[in-house]
Amino acid sequence: MAVALVGAIPWWAKIAGKLLLSRLPVPRECWRKLGIFQHGSMRDPGYALEVFTSHYARLEPYLPKPFVVLELGPGDSLASALVAQAYGASSIFLVDAGRFATTDVEPYRRLARILQQRGIGSRTPEFRSVDEMLARTNATYLTDGLKSLASMSSGRVDFVFSQAVLEHVPLAEFRETVGQLARIQKAGGVASHRVDLQDHLSHSLNSLRFSRAVWESACFAKSGFYTNRLRASEVLAMFSEAGHEILARHEDRWPAAPLSRTRLHPDFHRFSDEVLLIRGMDLVCRKRV
Repeated sequence: MAVALVGAIPWWAKIAGKLLLSRLPVPRECWRKLGIFQHGSMRDPGYALEVFTSHYARLEPYLPKPFVVLELGPGDSLASALVAQAYGASSIFLVDAGRFATTDVEPYRRLARILQQRGIGSRTPEFRSVDEMLARTNATYLTDGLKSLASMSSGRVDFVFSQAVLEHVPLAEFRETVGQLARIQKAGGVASHRVDLQDHLSHSLNSLRFSRAVWESACFAKSGFYTNRLRASEVLAMFSEAGHEILARHEDRWPAAPLSRTRLHPDFHRFSDEVLLIRGMDLVCRKRV
């Protein structure tokens, strides 16, 4: 009932509500328990395993063994450290824009049991805390976003992946973020990204109603519904410019425009209907040698 009620709230009411709630002096964990201002669904061990394996399956033919992996935007969980090690990672970097991951050890223990039951990996490490889990998987958790990427040495990573994260990278930082990912990858290193191009209000294009000045204002950017509004063609162009070779891509499309072009801000009128119909994209790329 509660989920249905939230889904029925109009997009403009969600903006108003989040603008208000984000300014209340309430700890983030309280909002998370209420299903507000969450950072993904990776706290679910089954989902975390599914996410990693989906990206790994796309890139396995290109990967050495062992390999070094970087997850961009792990969000509420560091579960990928356990899964990546089980699949042959020697070192794992988990890079986010803040310290959002749970410190509750139980979800990680549940995931470790799942890996053991399914016979994935030669040995599942034992641990009593999240810090111990990170140490035993040789994982490093970095929480300063673009600055964290810039702090990493060049040519270090074989495998980069992200799940519905790139759309949340601030517009002003996107080009440099993609460039840093290329820099830290080894020559021939590969990446897999799932990009959600819908608004995070009603799974439509309502975010494109606003001018850049309004949408990129601090008021909107810090209120939990921000996406950078880049279209698929722009994302692909920036990856290519940064030195990534596009190996494959799959686009999810709306059967018809979810929003009339007349309701979009003039900034977005330059995009063709074909581009505006793309609601999501799976992208596989490789650093040019």
